[in-house]
Amino acid sequence: MFVEFFPVVVTAYSADEDHAPLLVDPAAARMVRADQVADGDTVLASFSGPQGRMPAADYFNDQYTARPKPYNPTCGCGSCATMADHEGPVVDLGDDNPWDVCDPWPAAAPVLIVPAA
Repeated sequence: MFVEFFPVVVTAYSADEDHAPLLVDPAAARMVRADQVADGDTVLASFSGPQGRMPAADYFNDQYTARPKPYNPTCGCGSCATMADHEGPVVDLGDDNPWDVCDPWPAAAPVLIVPAA
């Protein structure tokens, strides 16, 4: 069994035109791989890449509830096709989000969530 630990520090963002206020308790936030996001988890942020010792989160304007489904690069939503050439597995965190399109991610990409359970 392999266990991967991600260090995470959650800070509050101000509510401005670029960032929505968090609607969940940020103390419950966890960083997981995209392929570990479960149905009902609240997706808060992606990570732009390592900056110093820990990656920096890019909070979404609208957090949303994950509804993972199989990734289909030909679904026609306009978003899935952007990941068709990605080397490696891709997961779809669902289309129950403010953008009404699928949300494909590289399976190993870090995601900041608040677990549903």
